[in-house]
Amino acid sequence: MSQTSTLKGQCIAEFLGTGLLIFFGVGCVAALKVAGASFGQWEISIIWGLGVAMAIYLTAGVSGAHLNQR
Repeated sequence: MSQTSTLKGQCIAEFLGTGLLIFFGVGCVAALKVAGASFGQWEISIIWGLGVAMAIYLTAGVSGAHLNQR
C-alpha cells in the first residue's frame, strides 16, 4: 500500500520538527540562564546539533525536513 504525504501532513510535520528544534536550542540556553548550568560553547553546539539531527530524522520522510523558522 503506497501512502502519499498530504499538504496537511507536511505542515504538521514541519510544525513539529521546527518545534523540536526550537525546544532543544532554546531549552539549552534557558537551562544555562535559569538553572545556572555551566554549559560552554561545546555543550550548546552539541545540544543544538542533536536537536537539528532529530528534527531532520523525524520529518524527512514526510515533508523533506525543510524546518524553516521564517
